[in-house]
Amino acid sequence: MWTGRAGEKFTSSGEALKLQQAAIPEVTILGPASLNFRMPETATDFREPSDMGVYLDDDPLLHELVATSAFQRLKEIRFLGAIDYRRVPRPNGKPRSTRYTRYQHSLGVMRLARLYSTQRELPPMDTRLVCVAALLHDVGHPPLSHSMEPVFKERFGIDHHGATKSIISGHGTLGKAVFSTLRDHRMDVERLIAVISGGSSEFEGFFDGPINFDTIEGILRSSAYLRQTSTIPSPDTVTEAAIRRENRDDQDVVDAFWTQKNWVYRNIINSRDGVLSDYACRFFLRRNIGRIDRDSFFATEAEIFRRTPGLRKLLTSTAFEQEMVRMIDEPVHYRERHYFVDRRGDFFGRRDDIRYRNDRTDRVLALDTIPNSGAAEKEKERQGAFFDSTTSFGTIVPWRWIMNTRP
Repeated sequence: MWTGRAGEKFTSSGEALKLQQAAIPEVTILGPASLNFRMPETATDFREPSDMGVYLDDDPLLHELVATSAFQRLKEIRFLGAIDYRRVPRPNGKPRSTRYTRYQHSLGVMRLARLYSTQRELPPMDTRLVCVAALLHDVGHPPLSHSMEPVFKERFGIDHHGATKSIISGHGTLGKAVFSTLRDHRMDVERLIAVISGGSSEFEGFFDGPINFDTIEGILRSSAYLRQTSTIPSPDTVTEAAIRRENRDDQDVVDAFWTQKNWVYRNIINSRDGVLSDYACRFFLRRNIGRIDRDSFFATEAEIFRRTPGLRKLLTSTAFEQEMVRMIDEPVHYRERHYFVDRRGDFFGRRDDIRYRNDRTDRVLALDTIPNSGAAEKEKERQGAFFDSTTSFGTIVPWRWIMNTRP
């Protein structure tokens, strides 16, 4: 049953609404008048931190790891891969005109781990462990992140999980300095890998559960690619609520965050533009596979663009979709993800595995029509104003509405 408790009216496609009702029975949508979030006064700035000392807490191990070539390489790996080039074809460093990187994201995730260790008053060894795990969790990402990874997996049997484990274990050129630094500081490498890979149940699910440091930072960073207002909670706000879990306000904040994850996947990652940009990368990589080897997985994006001539120009072209339609003659297959809150999971009992759920559906993106440039611009404007008008399931409702699943 869907109820607008604050009296607001909204529109939706019938199919999307039926899907939500089928997936989450007796869901209530609350308006802002019903909520009392502890929101930040200003929007979070996800650009590179200027004060590294604050982020790294003057821990020599963290500073030395950041200085390794393996971690510095992440400055050349876009956070959302091809989507960064599509969303921001001409970056100028200003908010909403910035291509974010895995380097920035990794520092942001580490900062949330530091926040957690402070809130929970972890002993020094555990504090160092969670911070290092957060810092290095993406060190094995390939150029263009997930956009090209499936081709590397099918051709060379490597993905970012295996690459991260390999680097931390000291394999390859990039791994030597990382492993020796960890060894010099007497870090338990096996335990570190277990935490990063989700093979350890330590730390209340913040590494192996659905509400984890990586997801919190990454989803809210992704939201920053579009228009942002102070109604979007900061990563700190969501993390603190997920740690604390003292009252319904904490539950509302975390539930709203999970709804936001669904919005990000629907309107950015699994959007038509997102699906096509990922496909373009895989298409070009396969077409130039003779220039690629296993070591290319550990290259920078500049190197990959040199080996896939024409790809960068295509991704930043104003006629991107028209060019894609001319190049390929078959439907594009992709997997759509849908995230929803299941009220049967006890938030206060930390049953996140039940409460914060997702499902996947195989989809086909037909390329039989090409939107005209005017329609494409209007669609970009609509998505750019989503904090004022759009939601995760296609309705005209702002972020501050949340799916509340109280009994």
